[in-house]
Amino acid sequence: MINTKNFIPRLYQETILHTSTEKNTLVVLPTGTGKTASALLLAIHRLNKFPETKVLICTPTKPLSNQICQYLKDHTTLNSEEIILLTGAITPEKRELLWKNAKVIVATPQTIQEDLINSRISLENFSLLVVDEAHRSRLKYAHNIVTDFYLKQSKYPRVLGLTASPGDTKERIEEICNNLHIEAVEIRTEQDS
Repeated sequence: MINTKNFIPRLYQETILHTSTEKNTLVVLPTGTGKTASALLLAIHRLNKFPETKVLICTPTKPLSNQICQYLKDHTTLNSEEIILLTGAITPEKRELLWKNAKVIVATPQTIQEDLINSRISLENFSLLVVDEAHRSRLKYAHNIVTDFYLKQSKYPRVLGLTASPGDTKERIEEICNNLHIEAVEIRTEQDS
């Protein structure tokens, strides 16, 4: 069993986890209040439920990817070598090899999109796709293309979108939800307990 370490979830994170285990969920939390922790909790749940699967976390920048990798290494009992960072700076051949041996992959969506389009990878054995900075999921952005591939290929699909700023209109939030196939939205503000 994979567990958390050096981390105790807050009540609202447990509530979000309950929703996200049942439905593709968009999590809207202010910066610094636990979006990555929500992803960590769901990743552990999915990896324990489907032990032969993997988790993919797409985030738009290399610094954010590094930060998420380190957070997962610091707060899960996963072997740190099984949590990897993939970017376009790594050759496609090396990415393919790293892909096979990892349990959790944190990558830029453009890198994953390129590898999917060129049939270098498959998302068949992935039980969770986390889309960080989900508010960027507009038009033909790489997040949307990766999500479509994922939902077509995965045996056990679950999508978790994370954002601090989904947009200021209902239409904008609906666009994100449609593009990522979101079924539930969990929103907390700084005024919530």
